[in-house]
Amino acid sequence: MSSAGSAANAAAAAKFWDYFQQQKDEINALAAQSKQDASQKIRELDSSLREAFIYLPPYDQKRLGKDLDELRAQHHQQRASTKLQGFKFKSAVAKPNNALATTSSSVTAAISEEPPSEGSTIQPTQHSTGSSHKFTGISDSWIVADMPSVIGDGGSSIPTDCELRDITDSIVDLRPISHSLRALNCHRIQNSIIICGPFGGSVTVRDSSTCVLVLGARQFRLENSQRVDVYLYCTSHPIIEKSSGIRFAPYPAELRTPSIEEEFGTSQLGLQPNSFDRVDDFNWLKRQASPNWSLLQASVLPSADVWSLVNDASRPREKLAQAILPGF
Repeated sequence: MSSAGSAANAAAAAKFWDYFQQQKDEINALAAQSKQDASQKIRELDSSLREAFIYLPPYDQKRLGKDLDELRAQHHQQRASTKLQGFKFKSAVAKPNNALATTSSSVTAAISEEPPSEGSTIQPTQHSTGSSHKFTGISDSWIVADMPSVIGDGGSSIPTDCELRDITDSIVDLRPISHSLRALNCHRIQNSIIICGPFGGSVTVRDSSTCVLVLGARQFRLENSQRVDVYLYCTSHPIIEKSSGIRFAPYPAELRTPSIEEEFGTSQLGLQPNSFDRVDDFNWLKRQASPNWSLLQASVLPSADVWSLVNDASRPREKLAQAILPGF
């Protein structure tokens, strides 16, 4: 990187640091007046932080990320305390737990007590019309996100965040909502396939293994993960950290349907080159190529017949997993 580029990044990092501190103060002040507005500001600050990863040094990323986690935990504790106040004169302890269970402003997948049979689909249920989708605690399932977008006054979709957490032996298809996303955050994805259309925001994946990610975004970051195949369209350098056995390939041509091509246009990703193969490994500073990632060779890329299973109405989960999950 040139000295001019380094100086520009340093200036941008210093400016963002001041902005972050200012937002923290505003959120703390806002929490006493409107906890819902404070939650929205925290989500916006989280999205801004992820977008700033492209120029923030690793130390600042970790420091600000920790500060944001502490701010979020403090805010959740305050919300929980407020909910519990209404129950302080009652003897039953189950009611406060029920109150806590309904404080999330998100879309959560409805999970049956028994694992679904092969080919079944679990439809998400909407708990609120908030600005986020959340799928958590899913196993042995094929999920298709089909929640309607939140429409603003001008008739356009309001940008939303999506969180996937604790997904095991499953397929999650986010293409129906990808056009409205601004950030996708994934935690603990195991033996699963995540499919998402292009959107002009950021993707962060943490603590995951033996999975396939099909994504289009402006920024991509993978942390503390192993054996992940990433089929990616990314307009900035993908980032990996504390990860190994990561393989990259371009977004599959077989999945670029007319509707997906339209989203590449509206998100403006298609107007910029795909940098899927220009990966930055934050744990490898030597001149030699990092041993932690590689490109998927053409000889091992899934065939068109394999990718067609993604759109198969019978939802052949095990067949698709066996065909493309790393290690199978």
